[in-house]
Amino acid sequence: MKVKPDRKVVQTEVTRQEYELLQKASHKRGVSIKEGAREAIKEWTRQQIPLAEDSFFNLKPVDFGIKTDSSKIEKLLYGGKHK
Repeated sequence: MKVKPDRKVVQTEVTRQEYELLQKASHKRGVSIKEGAREAIKEWTRQQIPLAEDSFFNLKPVDFGIKTDSSKIEKLLYGGKHK
């Protein structure tokens, strides 16, 4: 099996039940077991990153040089005073 230079092979053992669940879920999504396992790894690793370390939540505000007035947001969203 030839592996691309930027990839690593991960091999593990699973129970028959775990395999059958992976097989069923992969089939339902129309992907291979390999792709299903890859998606499961991606999802699991995403869940392990605390929000404080997630780059999305550490974005700095950008000044576009346009003055805004947030007090007008409710009028824009709700078409008048919102109670």
